[in-house]
Amino acid sequence: MKKGWITFAVVAAAGLVHAAMDPVEGTNVVGFVEIPAAAAKNTIVAVPFEACMQAGVASKLSDLVATYGLTHASDPGSADQLVVLTTDATGPIYYYYYNQTGGGWTPSTTEQLMPDGTKKELTPPAASTFDIARGQGFWIKRTAGAGSSVYVKGQVSTAKQSTTIGEGLNLISYAGLTAFDLNDLDWAGAVGANGISATTDRILVSKGDGTYYTTYHYYTGGSKTQFNGKWVTTTGGIALPAADIPAGQGFWYYRRSGNGTFTFKPDGE
Repeated sequence: MKKGWITFAVVAAAGLVHAAMDPVEGTNVVGFVEIPAAAAKNTIVAVPFEACMQAGVASKLSDLVATYGLTHASDPGSADQLVVLTTDATGPIYYYYYNQTGGGWTPSTTEQLMPDGTKKELTPPAASTFDIARGQGFWIKRTAGAGSSVYVKGQVSTAKQSTTIGEGLNLISYAGLTAFDLNDLDWAGAVGANGISATTDRILVSKGDGTYYTTYHYYTGGSKTQFNGKWVTTTGGIALPAADIPAGQGFWYYRRSGNGTFTFKPDGE
């Protein structure tokens, strides 16, 4: 996968100043990340930013995801789409499609299976009112013949990330702005075992082709002490993850039933 790249600007009263210059007290650093997103594929996208000029405030979905280069249409099936999980792991999934004449990211009504087993038609809130917090993730579904990139934008936060992970599947991200190794982050609260088990938390990372994932298991308490407290693969024997996760890419965290909720603080307390 092509590595994402980042451009920053410092927003000051006098205008825009390149971030390579000396820091200016009282300014806000904003920028964007380019994420490779192939046509006719699903790409998990990270949320590394907060709302512009609003420290500690979640971005609105319409402000976060730039529409530059995306495919628009009045029919959801012919347009690029965003798919967003609500913060409640048992809650609905929201779909938006890019409708240029309809005001940008447009809610798409879908029929969904509810936790009680019933089906219900759901229409998401407007993208301009929907909060998506730093450290969450979502995916973009590109149409056939679409371009090769998607851009997210916002304000760079100086606060440490704190993301709640509940039981079940969580679509999350590391809010750093460079490629990273899972094992360089703090995973206090993750539940592991000395191999694959019914209680081991898992992380699923896209291999970059938009169709399948590499699965990592959290290893603890085993005889291979060099792997304790590490995310490992189990293909062909235990081995550490080989590749960094590119900037701007999110991932799935599967929290096993019975392991409860924990707060992911990748940079420590």
